[in-house]
Amino acid sequence: MLATLAAFFIIALIVAIALLLLMSVVVVPQSDVYVIEKLGKYNRTLFSGLHFRVPLIERIAYKQTLRIKELDLMVATKTKDNVFVQVPVNVQYFVNENEADVRNSVYRLSNPENQMRSYIQQNIVGSLSKLDLDEAYGSLHQVGIALQGELTEKIGEYGYVIKDTNVIDVEPAPEVKDAMNQVNASERKRQAQILAAEGNKAAAILEAEAERDSRRLRGEGIAQEGDEIAKGMKERIDKLRDAGLSAEAAVEWLKFNDGIAVYTALAASNNAKVIMMDNNLATNRPMTSEDITRSIIQADEVQNPARSVVAD
Repeated sequence: MLATLAAFFIIALIVAIALLLLMSVVVVPQSDVYVIEKLGKYNRTLFSGLHFRVPLIERIAYKQTLRIKELDLMVATKTKDNVFVQVPVNVQYFVNENEADVRNSVYRLSNPENQMRSYIQQNIVGSLSKLDLDEAYGSLHQVGIALQGELTEKIGEYGYVIKDTNVIDVEPAPEVKDAMNQVNASERKRQAQILAAEGNKAAAILEAEAERDSRRLRGEGIAQEGDEIAKGMKERIDKLRDAGLSAEAAVEWLKFNDGIAVYTALAASNNAKVIMMDNNLATNRPMTSEDITRSIIQADEVQNPARSVVAD
């Protein structure tokens, strides 16, 4: 009987020692730290790896992660021009990997997320209340930088590092968005009308300049044609004078010759062949080439009044 009790006691003692040995071993995972208290008081910080503690006297009081955490929240505020907006904010933070900062993170700040929410709310409200809505859209990056600086100053003393702070957007109420879209659409339409008007104006200017250049070139062509006709007439008169005719006789000959050419052209055309003669010729005065030419010109004016107007 005594032997049985002794054996039982020895087995129990061995089991107890084994349990105490197991309880003394502490394995800290990567990116975590354990805070050890001894009889209720801070003793030391254990970083990743294998450690030992005194069972029943030392205990793991806190397990703190060193991994980056994210805090997302929506801040409601009002801009300088009295527009109510929602501002989504994202904050990335972590505990600094040293014993003092780990100790501060677990003992000095019971709820870091709530504390950061309070600081973020105050900072965003204070920043956007000084800006109009349009200014707020263009200042998101600067607002984020200012927020990160303030959080680093306020939370840094508790062992936390603010890695990044993003003020993502400014979201006004739906009715404000609709009004802004209408204003933007009106402005785009106005700009399009201005561009179209400027385009039409430019086209009209180009058309007017083209017409002006065309008329100038046409006038130069007519002038050059007249010069060539006059030059040719002078050469023909000079040749006739060289042949022994007087200037007056040469002119009369050219009139008669040109009149014959006109008669020939009229005879070859498909138009009417009626020639209106000057009634002043109903005299005994013989018809000259000038009379014939004038009659032909009058006939042409009757049949082609538009050309007569242009010729005048």
